[in-house]
Amino acid sequence: MPRKRDSTLSEPSSVKRRKLTDNISSESQSPAQPRMTEKEKEKLVHWLDQADKKDGPIFNVVVPAKGHGAKKSSDSTEKPLILGDRIYLEARWAVKPMEKWSQMTKYKKFTVGNQTHSCGDCVLVKPGNDSGPDWKAQVHEVRAADEHHVFLRCTWLENPEELPKEARTMPPYHGRFELVPGNKMDVIDALTVNGPLKVVHWDESNDDVEMPGPGEYFWRQTYNYNTKVLSPLRLICECKQPHNPDHLIVKCSNQACGIWLHASCLAKDVVQRKQQEQGIKAEPGTKGRKQARKSVGKTSGTKAAADDNGACEEDENTKAELVVPESAAPEMLVTNKKTGDEAKEPVHCLSCKELIQ
Repeated sequence: MPRKRDSTLSEPSSVKRRKLTDNISSESQSPAQPRMTEKEKEKLVHWLDQADKKDGPIFNVVVPAKGHGAKKSSDSTEKPLILGDRIYLEARWAVKPMEKWSQMTKYKKFTVGNQTHSCGDCVLVKPGNDSGPDWKAQVHEVRAADEHHVFLRCTWLENPEELPKEARTMPPYHGRFELVPGNKMDVIDALTVNGPLKVVHWDESNDDVEMPGPGEYFWRQTYNYNTKVLSPLRLICECKQPHNPDHLIVKCSNQACGIWLHASCLAKDVVQRKQQEQGIKAEPGTKGRKQARKSVGKTSGTKAAADDNGACEEDENTKAELVVPESAAPEMLVTNKKTGDEAKEPVHCLSCKELIQ
């Protein structure tokens, strides 16, 4: 079940305010910011404590209306979101109540336990029910009344299966460690941070760029909650579908073609061809088993990953599996499931029909 981070809903107890183990260092405070008097701080802390006892979050982040008829609020902000050194989305927001939010001191860094995090960092966040995998977020702003009351304005890096229903893809093409940054914001308690998170960007349009390593979180796509738009990806193969980085792909060695092909599509083509040879009518939409870790072709056209090296398709009679021998052309291992006989066949491009070397 997808997690919900809707700021209008009640916030779970684990996201409530708790004491940080370390004080915030004075050098992390943003410059040119007036300090609160002791009386102002006491009053603000009392308000925070009372708000913490109520249902729902202490602070809400809303998206102000935009358009010709919309009134511009002085409390709203519109800025691009940056992850690493890349602008990935535009964001528009206002924190409510802004008076209390802006009254707190703004900081560049915060510390939980022995970990110090900065604005712009990605972090792991304890889930609301204290079970299940950590949520992933990017910190954009740190504000505090004192070391006991520290809050973070953040956006979320979604697991693809937890995107809104209209944005989920069928068939899914996201990798196991793939995240999708969005522009939905929330304010969370700093102590819900469960550690640092390293996230790299994968520019799949550049064939010379290495793919993310096994177990490395990455992003290549964004989701705009305001427009309900999932950014497009590069389409490959004859099927004109994106590349699932956990699955093997092969590059046609014909320089005049050079198309990237899904290993599963190559295997499926063999299975369908065997069906035709045997006089069997193929059922539309039949799905075979797919497996393999990612690969990127370089000068040789293919590069098998360490933990797997192929993709399979099969029906009741035939199994086809693409294998990539070390420093050799890819081959299709074809198994007759009735007799158990195996044979290796050369692989031809689905587009130009040339032999893949």
